[in-house]
Amino acid sequence: MFAPLPTGFVKLSEAVESLSKFALAAPPALEDLGLRMRKQYAKVRETGYQGLSRGAIRRLPYAMWIEGGPPLYEVEPELVRAYWGRHLPEALAQPRAAKRWLSPLFYVYCHWFRRGQADFQAFAKRLQMVVAIAQGPASHWMRDLQESYRWFDPDEVGLQLGRKLVTDLVPIQESLNRMNLWAGFLEERLASEAFSGALRLPNQELVLEPVIQRLMTWSRSELRSGQDHAGFRYPEHQAALADALVRPWLQSPPPEKIKNSLLAFLMKHYGDPRQLTSVHTGHRWHGVSPATVSAVKRWLVGDTLRGFMRILQLTADEIWSYRQKFWMAYYDVGVIDEAWVVLGSHAHAQAKGDFHGYGRLSSGAASDQSVLFLRIGGIQFMEWSHHGSLRASRIDAPDCPPMYLREYSGTDLRLVRSMDFHDGRTQQPQLTHMHSDRGTWQRRARDFIAKHTGVRLNDQAIIG
Repeated sequence: MFAPLPTGFVKLSEAVESLSKFALAAPPALEDLGLRMRKQYAKVRETGYQGLSRGAIRRLPYAMWIEGGPPLYEVEPELVRAYWGRHLPEALAQPRAAKRWLSPLFYVYCHWFRRGQADFQAFAKRLQMVVAIAQGPASHWMRDLQESYRWFDPDEVGLQLGRKLVTDLVPIQESLNRMNLWAGFLEERLASEAFSGALRLPNQELVLEPVIQRLMTWSRSELRSGQDHAGFRYPEHQAALADALVRPWLQSPPPEKIKNSLLAFLMKHYGDPRQLTSVHTGHRWHGVSPATVSAVKRWLVGDTLRGFMRILQLTADEIWSYRQKFWMAYYDVGVIDEAWVVLGSHAHAQAKGDFHGYGRLSSGAASDQSVLFLRIGGIQFMEWSHHGSLRASRIDAPDCPPMYLREYSGTDLRLVRSMDFHDGRTQQPQLTHMHSDRGTWQRRARDFIAKHTGVRLNDQAIIG
């Protein structure tokens, strides 16, 4: 594919090499320039590239790949062989010319980075050889990148560079400045590979709060015309980002501060994972692992429960503290699989940021009433506030109300026939909240849950 590159370049003294201070400017418009170069090469192809200027040959890397077109070594094979075998070695033998010839190669490597492509792997090996034997400040800088981050090893640079950019203590733009990279480097394909590498870091690194914050910041970009990925800088890593942020916490939830930060980010940029049902479309959780989605749903259970109890307190539910003790006991042992809250008009007005998502009671209920939906195993509970009853349905029952709707009718919810909390001893199957201070309804609900789900708690847990 690429002709062998001769070795044995003449080395000049390091003192002479450092006379010109190295600085790497932002790259030109690579794809436009590459197209122009291909047109130039095509015009002189039949003459054996006679009359082609030295500058046109130096810019050959820009034409190496063109989106949607064949690689240059298929279109101009003779010219590519001459570039690697004669023109580039001759230029790099002159240290003052090294930067002008190495820069196009470096820009192209960063812009067209494709780890899994055989031709790119060959290009990377060729470039690594060039950098190893070239002279001058530019080659010294590139060798430092290779030594520090395995820059020209496509299989390694992502993890090494990604770790650097997410663990550095300075802002990411300052990190780029210190590495002598241009401001727009984060938009290059190599930066996308580094981001992917950062997402593959071990859990002990991904649990660190500064790393979490850097990943969330790095992942975002300003929307440009025609984009529909909600501002993800690398939409190809959108699913992997959610998995990486949650993966360290699959076995146990993160500290409250980190959990709140993660939930705020995920809910804002991915949407509510509880709404991945037939009645909601357009979510951005596609491709995210089921384990991640389940973990986020569990975190939202706590968010929903605490928000519901706060609303009950603010809207003067007389037994809110007993409800809180009871349901938080089941949350604390990790058996509540899903939760959703539906708010009346007064309760909605009180909900100032208490929930990441909720429904509304549009009719059929008092303004201060709310309904808490909970799922434990195969049973769905509806906990009505303000003298409302506790109802339960099997989730596979035809009339079991769906969770995660934006609007509900209180009348319709009350028409749902509850499972029997009393084993046929009373006319009404639902459970009223009688004698909270004695633990009457709590024990009845606890025994019902144990009977139908196998989850058993003692009096101390549910009553105190």
